[in-house]
Amino acid sequence: MPKYYVASDIGGTFTDTVVIDSGGAVGRYKSSTVPDDPARGVLDTLELAAAERGVPLAAFLDDVDVFSHGTTVATNAMLEGRTRSVGLIQTRGFGDTLTVMRGFKGIGLEEEEIKRFRTLVKQPPAVPRRLTAEVTERIDYAGRVVRALDEADVRRAITELRDAGAEVFAVSLLWSFANSTHEKRIAEIIEEEVPGASVTLSSEFLPRIGEYERTLTTAVNASLRPVLKTSLDSFENTLTAAGLRSGPLLMQSNGGLATFDQVEKRAAATVLSGPVGGVVASQFLGDRNGYRNIVTTDMGGTSFDVGLVLDGRPVMSNTTLIGRDELALPSVAVRAIGAGAGSVASVYNGTLQVGPESAGAYPGPACYGRGGTRPTVADADLVLGYLNPGNFLGGRLALDVDKARAAIDEHVAAPSGLSVEQAAEGIKTIVDARMADLVRQVTVEQGYDPTDFTVFAYGGAGPLHAFSYGSELGCPQVVVPITASVHSAFGIGCSDLTMVEEISKPMQTPPGTTDHAAALPPEELNATFAELTARARDGLVAAGASEDSISCTKFVEIRFRAQIHVLTVPIEADTITASDVDAMVQQFVEIYEGRFGKGAAFLDGGVEITTFRVVAASPVPRADFDTAALGTGTAPQPGTREVFSGGRWHDAAVYRAEHLRDGLRIEGLAIVELRDTTVVVGPDQVAEVDRFGDIIIQKR
Repeated sequence: MPKYYVASDIGGTFTDTVVIDSGGAVGRYKSSTVPDDPARGVLDTLELAAAERGVPLAAFLDDVDVFSHGTTVATNAMLEGRTRSVGLIQTRGFGDTLTVMRGFKGIGLEEEEIKRFRTLVKQPPAVPRRLTAEVTERIDYAGRVVRALDEADVRRAITELRDAGAEVFAVSLLWSFANSTHEKRIAEIIEEEVPGASVTLSSEFLPRIGEYERTLTTAVNASLRPVLKTSLDSFENTLTAAGLRSGPLLMQSNGGLATFDQVEKRAAATVLSGPVGGVVASQFLGDRNGYRNIVTTDMGGTSFDVGLVLDGRPVMSNTTLIGRDELALPSVAVRAIGAGAGSVASVYNGTLQVGPESAGAYPGPACYGRGGTRPTVADADLVLGYLNPGNFLGGRLALDVDKARAAIDEHVAAPSGLSVEQAAEGIKTIVDARMADLVRQVTVEQGYDPTDFTVFAYGGAGPLHAFSYGSELGCPQVVVPITASVHSAFGIGCSDLTMVEEISKPMQTPPGTTDHAAALPPEELNATFAELTARARDGLVAAGASEDSISCTKFVEIRFRAQIHVLTVPIEADTITASDVDAMVQQFVEIYEGRFGKGAAFLDGGVEITTFRVVAASPVPRADFDTAALGTGTAPQPGTREVFSGGRWHDAAVYRAEHLRDGLRIEGLAIVELRDTTVVVGPDQVAEVDRFGDIIIQKR
């Protein structure tokens, strides 16, 4: 009986699915996302997979052993304001925490938006002041009760919030991570006053230092939990009704999988569920092919996402950025801008602009013929000759060149006094420059040299544009993986079950000390890590992992005393000794100076550990991936097509999937038309196909 491992990723424009059979063969499927019914898009791709195997959908799903999934439900709910109304309970005197927020107003904005100082304002608070209540209680930094909880005051606050329209509750008291008794008692009273209400406690969900970030993240999580649960329940019921027997797993922002039940309690941990899959996939393929330093570039229909793999590991962030809110949750570091194939082009005050607005899946670009009238990057690619109108989505969606030309002419060419082709090339040039600029922000501005990295280009539109933005960056080579159009889904299928446990226990060394272990006792560090490890392992066992399959990695967040921001330092030792403490501090100094410059560290000022973290992982069953089914070199000669570039038309060789074979060398200018994406090799470039079907593009 065949066995399948399936992973899907619902994007803003397309839904992607990867099917890996027990022999390791990888099938790739795409369908348009259905915004009002996301499960429909997934079912469409699964029906394609079943039809390709000549079996009914129910029979195919009955053979699925593992189904993992990435979703944009939490992301879209936040960005579109479709979350539940939160009643927030805080310590008396601290009810304005979310309103005051941080001083910097540019979080989550693109550079051009930050420059508009006259219109730059802070975002609205996650919870309006009318839905924030203060209660009498106080716990100090050491966890000591300074003032007992006034339960009558709590009941008053709950009643006021319920009457004001609160649908769910969040509780974030001062120093609750040091002593959670008050928060837990408030949860009990909420259950008495509003039976069955959803409650998120900061001491359980995010027991870490940082009053604003902890409160914001707790409130966001509370607002998302019912939305995500409703969506996941509907999604699981739909797939179960169609024949799926295995319980689906969901991708988290930290790059690992979890069960639906576990994720429901940590809804905010899924806001980057889809984009991080591409980084995980790039790490997986990099390990296989020997690429240690990778810039991951994902150009889809709506956005352009960039991440890094450094020395074989995805670069992580202590925070997760969504919209203009920075959540205090660890995630694979992914930066994004509104630059996708569906990005709308317009002329404003005589200047051509591309994005961040997107045409989305419906109506989509003008060339889709679904009623869209505004020009997009996809329309420009079609007019310039890069896209074959009969090859889009494997020929299932015929593109309309006349509609694309008309949209560009009306909205860009005519207002600018350009020909349609010149306007289209302008659209492509601008979006490529914006993408290259984001890669520089992720590399150069963080102290990395792009020439030390290989660019992985994926997403439906990434392989078409990478020859341009990759060349501008000076990276030695661009790799277009065979999974490019469904790369994030492929990464979700490569991920492990993951559980993250963390807690803040601030510990400082005195200024001028060289005996770090005296102030940071190894026995205390080991005890804290043991507690977190036990909780993380228990969570994975509850998700179905076997005890002997679980591996744990330890981290601490450290900063110099009196500083605000922290850096993450991995702890390699199983049992920490005094020498390990000294090595940890020295590694922190090296990371600090690598980030901010030699000599920037000030060890004489003392250091502070703020937070301890354990990441536990257990592999999910999967097949060993096979090489791609490449051609034998007996296909007919490649064709040609005219492409507009540099102000004139050029002949480009056109290859198809049947031309690809191990070692094939492709001289630019050339186009490679695959069933699910289009790859372009620039005029000064050469490409080679490896045994896996990946296309490696280099300067000639």
